[in-house]
Amino acid sequence: MALCPHCQNPLPPDWPATQCPSCGGALSAASEALVPPTPDETAGPPPAWDDRDRVGFATAFVETTREVLTRPTSFFRSMPVTGGIGSPLLYGVIAGWIGLAAAAFYQAIWVSIVGPASLPFGLDSGELSFVLGWLESWAGLVAQVVLGGVSVVITVFVGSGILHLMLLLLGGARRGFEATFRVVCFSQATTLLLLIPLFLIPFCGLAVVAWCLALYVIGLAQAHQIGYGHALAAVLLPILALCCCCVGLATIFAGAIASLVGQMP
Repeated sequence: MALCPHCQNPLPPDWPATQCPSCGGALSAASEALVPPTPDETAGPPPAWDDRDRVGFATAFVETTREVLTRPTSFFRSMPVTGGIGSPLLYGVIAGWIGLAAAAFYQAIWVSIVGPASLPFGLDSGELSFVLGWLESWAGLVAQVVLGGVSVVITVFVGSGILHLMLLLLGGARRGFEATFRVVCFSQATTLLLLIPLFLIPFCGLAVVAWCLALYVIGLAQAHQIGYGHALAAVLLPILALCCCCVGLATIFAGAIASLVGQMP
């Protein structure tokens, strides 16, 4: 029921929106505030992660992951965009840490079996290189497991800041930074796909990255209530800028090398 903005008394449903029958206050200036907002019938229930105290931590985590990966549009549409960053950050850290630990474990196993020459830029596959590669792989596993949570936190905050800055530049930041932050945190669900042994499925790593970027686009569009074009531009602009920087640095480096070679007698 609509309430008078002056005395907070209920207004009759058929009362003209010009004057309050209780206090006589003018209602024309506040007519928009008299009509309660209509709930979005297309939005689903709030994320299970927000109800984990009732349904259980593990159940909420699994259900939220399933919703993000299989029904991202409805999930991000019903996702609250306020309420604090602690809860979504907890989900993002757990999901990201599990994915990084799984990827590091499979990499260590793979290097231990076939040697460091199987990795990009691998060294000679001699016995010494094999032993060193074996030690480095397991040392890297321990380091990534121990420091994985910290790296996920840094990645989430930096990524959210960059995406929100792009939205601000493009005029698409209709909600606050927390909305962008929540999208990035829940999109960490894609890192759980790294539980699949990547060396068994070619290009699986690229598919995970592409899926994560797609979730960014869907999530930003739904959370900020903007078009997918704005969201796609906000996601792709940093990538294009990074590619341009890499190409520019490579061109400068190649030019410097060519100049040095040209000066040689």
